[in-house]
Amino acid sequence: MSGGDRANTDRVITFGEGMIRFTPPHHERLERTTSLNLSPGGAELNTAVTLACLGVRAAWVSRLPDTPLGRYLTRQASFHGVDVSLVQWVSEREGRTGLYFLEEGTDPRPSSVTYDRAGTAIARIEPGAFDWPTIFQGATAFHISGITPALSAGCRAETVAAIRAANAAGVPVFFDLNYRSKLWSLEEAKACFAEVVPMADVLFAARDSLRTFFGLEGNDEEMMRAARRQLGISVCVLTEKDADTSRSLRLRAHALGPSEQVATTEWRSIEVVDRLGGGDAFAGGFIAAYLENPENLNWAVNLGLAASALKHTMPGDFLCATRAEIEFAARTDAVAVLQR
Repeated sequence: MSGGDRANTDRVITFGEGMIRFTPPHHERLERTTSLNLSPGGAELNTAVTLACLGVRAAWVSRLPDTPLGRYLTRQASFHGVDVSLVQWVSEREGRTGLYFLEEGTDPRPSSVTYDRAGTAIARIEPGAFDWPTIFQGATAFHISGITPALSAGCRAETVAAIRAANAAGVPVFFDLNYRSKLWSLEEAKACFAEVVPMADVLFAARDSLRTFFGLEGNDEEMMRAARRQLGISVCVLTEKDADTSRSLRLRAHALGPSEQVATTEWRSIEVVDRLGGGDAFAGGFIAAYLENPENLNWAVNLGLAASALKHTMPGDFLCATRAEIEFAARTDAVAVLQR
């Protein structure tokens, strides 16, 4: 099932904001902690890291201030195998580095996130900031989430420009229908998604998102078929979560493509260490498998789910695993072993 040398011929472009995460240790409250753990993160960057784990060349497009905090993000990304040569560097006067604070809860107290990302370098970009036709030369895929266009009007314009350039270059677009209510209104998101999603090739979504943004109804299969028909996408991928406690989670995924055959996984039970980045890891695993064989959606959803499951077992936003470990976790017999 391994992609072997095939994976190394791909080059995936990702576009989005990177941030530094601060987490109080030992589930402490943010308002009384005396120390904070530091780690990097960002939706598209997280996906790029997972792709690198799987042997796929991944490049991250972003904009950062030339400061210690900005350099921290690129050094962490580079350390995890991501190409950061497309990052634009600006002075601190042109924007700061985004931060966020995670307070890890445990039942019955939920986790919570506090953003400190206003006025970041990437949020302050103007339309035309990136030469997308040049960026997509030699690329085999483009990945972006709904978080990037939520950052500012400039980021929305660049999201549309990037997707159109990818379409023109024949580069398949993978779009994660990710909505953050703290960044923009539901009406703004609906208008943006109505424009960009029909230009995507592969859509990652949850059932609630398809219902909220496109009015789709039905069971999993019905919603995926409706999404392909009404939105014009090639492949619809649905992920499901079932959480009993803060440390217990079950995941499952489905995909439907041109073959009209539903690919699905079994429910996977996970002992959760850190939830953040799990969906991004799924996207990375799915993209890697899809590029190897677009017709084998069954392997794509299983590799994606394995990457997501492993990410949930480690702290921080980034997955840290070898391809062999991810493939082992993706096999049915490995699921049985891990759950005993």
